[in-house]
Amino acid sequence: MSARVLIVDIHADIYAQNLRQECPEAELHLVKNLSELPENLSHIDVLIAFGTSINDDVLRRLSNVKWIQSLATGVDHFLRSPHVAPSVLITSGRGIHGSMMREMTVYLMLSLTHDARRRAEDQKNHVWQRRLWTLLYEKTAVVVGIGVAGTDIGKLLHGFGMNVIGVSRSVRDIPGFASVMPTGELAAAAAKADFLVNVLPASPDNIGLFDAAVFAAMKPSAYFINVGRGETVDEEALIAALRDGKIAGAGLDVFRREPLAPNNALWDMPNVVVTPHVGGYVAEYEDYVMPIVVENMRHFLAGRRERMRNIVARPAAVAAAAAKA
Repeated sequence: MSARVLIVDIHADIYAQNLRQECPEAELHLVKNLSELPENLSHIDVLIAFGTSINDDVLRRLSNVKWIQSLATGVDHFLRSPHVAPSVLITSGRGIHGSMMREMTVYLMLSLTHDARRRAEDQKNHVWQRRLWTLLYEKTAVVVGIGVAGTDIGKLLHGFGMNVIGVSRSVRDIPGFASVMPTGELAAAAAKADFLVNVLPASPDNIGLFDAAVFAAMKPSAYFINVGRGETVDEEALIAALRDGKIAGAGLDVFRREPLAPNNALWDMPNVVVTPHVGGYVAEYEDYVMPIVVENMRHFLAGRRERMRNIVARPAAVAAAAAKA
C-alpha cells in the first residue's frame, strides 16, 4: 500500500529523511509553514503535524485524509475541528514528554523561588546583591493531571524532597506520590499546595477548571505552575489573584490564546514568569517522536491499524458515527 503524506513542520525534512529510508513507498509532501501549502489538499491521505500549527481551513481542505499523526501528546485541536471526519484515525506523540515536562516544571518553579528576573537585572546592571531564595525541599507540590508527564513530574519533585499530592479523575497509588485526591476535590487539594502544578489537557471537562474558587483556596505564599493547557485556566481570575496578592506568583508556559497578546497583564507582573509554550520544544524532539512516527507509518501502510501506537479514543458520539461510516 502507498500513501500520500503531508508533513507540516519547520523540521519537515528531518521526518522525511527517516521516512524515506524506513517507508520508501510513502509519497511525501513537505512544507515548513502553512503559507507554502497549495489550495487543493484533497489528494492527501496522511497528515503529520503539531495540532497548534494546523487551522480549521487546512483541515477542511484535507477532505480525504485518513490518518492524522499528531507530533504532540495533545490532540484537542484535531478533536474540536468540525472538518475531521469521525472515520479519521488520530494518533499522538504520547509517552515522550515526561522528561521534557518535568524539567520545564522545575525550571519555572526555580525561576520563581530564586527571583530569576531580578537576578538577571542585577547581572545586567553589575549589581552584587545577595538575595535570599526559597527551598523546594519539604514543600508540598500538588500535581493536577497524573498521566505520563504528571507522573514523571511528581517523581522528580519527590526526588527534591517535596511532599507530592496528585489530583486525578482516577484515584490510585503512584510511586513518589504521598496521596492522590479526586478532581472533584481540586479546591481542597489546592489549599494544601505550596506549588499547584497544572498538567491537564484541554478536554471539554477541563475547560476553565482552575477558576476563582481554586485560586481563593490557595495559600498567599503558594505558586501556580501551568505546563498543561491555557484553556483549563480562567485567566482573568488568575490575573486578579496575582494582582491582589491572593497567591505569591505563577510560572506559565501555556495560555488561553497564543501568542500571548502584547497588552496582556501577565507580561509585566513582577511575580510571573512567562515562557512561550516551550515545554516540549527541545532540540532533541525529533529523536524522541521519530520512532512513533516511523512505526505507525509502517503499520498504516501494511494495513495494520490496530497495531499503531497511541490511537486516540474518540468521544462516544464520534465513535458511533465512525461505526456507521
